[in-house]
Amino acid sequence: MLFGALLGTATLIAACSKGDAPAVVDTGTIGAANVVTAPIAPAAETCTWETPLEPGIPGSPDNLIPSPINPNGQSELAALMREMEAHMKAVRQAIVDGTALPVVSERQQKIRCTWPTTASDRNAAFDAFALSYDAALKGLYAAPPGEAQRTAYDGVLATCRTCHENSCPGPIMAIDALKFERLDAP
Repeated sequence: MLFGALLGTATLIAACSKGDAPAVVDTGTIGAANVVTAPIAPAAETCTWETPLEPGIPGSPDNLIPSPINPNGQSELAALMREMEAHMKAVRQAIVDGTALPVVSERQQKIRCTWPTTASDRNAAFDAFALSYDAALKGLYAAPPGEAQRTAYDGVLATCRTCHENSCPGPIMAIDALKFERLDAP
């Protein structure tokens, strides 16, 4: 984002593939959206959980991003996850409306290289979850419209949920609320 056994449950937050990569929304800064009309190149696979992150950037431990939701500020990863949630809401609406899916944020392709709220959460397990999320998102964008697309969408959400079951469970209710197949449905 989540992965290994999660690949079987691959279903959510938060994107990309070799060859025909989905087009992206490059938000540049959190909250601003600049639509990119052409697909982008897949993100380089050079970043892993072991790649050192750049200190001092917005969202790093000593430079949290101001947030109306969190008075202490938010990490780079928390800001990205909120972007991913908004993207999945837009994807869900596009599926319901039968329209083209919105483009994927380039930032989502770099999830493995973002500062988490708790530095120790960026580990091999998170890296696997991020890869699973990426694979599920690619599957969603490759799925034909209709039931297959709904199933793939819920699969992306499943990858998000699995990751959050292992670390930072707070967003689970918000993830579940996005599903087509609600957990509380009969």
